[in-house]
Amino acid sequence: MKNPLSKLREKLNAEDKEQPFLEHLEEFRKMLICCLIAVSVCTLACIPLARPLLNWLQAPLLETAEAKGHTFELITTSPVEGFLQVVKVIFATGVLLSLPLLIFFIAQFVVPGLKPKERKVLIIGGFFGALLFAGGVSLCYFISLPVAVNIMFYFNDYLGTVANWKIEKYLGFVLHLLMGFGLAFELPLILILLGRLGLVTPTQLREHRRHVFIGILVMAMLLTPPDIVTQLQMAIPLYLLYECCIGILRLFERRDKQRGTEE
Repeated sequence: MKNPLSKLREKLNAEDKEQPFLEHLEEFRKMLICCLIAVSVCTLACIPLARPLLNWLQAPLLETAEAKGHTFELITTSPVEGFLQVVKVIFATGVLLSLPLLIFFIAQFVVPGLKPKERKVLIIGGFFGALLFAGGVSLCYFISLPVAVNIMFYFNDYLGTVANWKIEKYLGFVLHLLMGFGLAFELPLILILLGRLGLVTPTQLREHRRHVFIGILVMAMLLTPPDIVTQLQMAIPLYLLYECCIGILRLFERRDKQRGTEE
């Protein structure tokens, strides 16, 4: 019996074949069922991890509160609020854990219809996409989130009010920030993939630097809290990655020209 990796390898190396519409529809249905099963199994596996996950998400808040001398606890204001937040955290974690399986099942469905160059770009892009997403989430959790919480506490102290936050609002704030950073850090990968597929060039990216910088600032404003420090913590790394994308695409461009000259 062939293992899943062997099956995927065969599909990666197989030539695209014409199939009736109903066969494509059946493969799409199987892919959806496999994805739903993967998400369900991973979500169920996360149930025992609910308490450690909630502690992990609350850690930046509680550590900042302790450093400022505050006795702080998140509160609930309805009987079902605590239950709903646990379900939200478990489901979000289950989806993240199932992403490698989701990518695997989607690749099995999509890859046979691509050209060899497109297949290679997609596989390499998936690997680096996971690294960039993890990098964005790590930057947010260890640097931006503590800074954002610190700023929120500062304004509470400035106004002389007592910080008494609902767990629903705090977890929504944290998950929104983590996902925002993770997804924003996929932007450089998208640019490189578009460049390798010939849809954009390094010259075009250089000419639109100013527009991109403004776009990154706007995106940072939409994805982060309304404080300039957190926004810059997202915008500056993103712009530096944008410049790296230009350099990487220039290297690819030179290599392709050299290969064309040699041939």
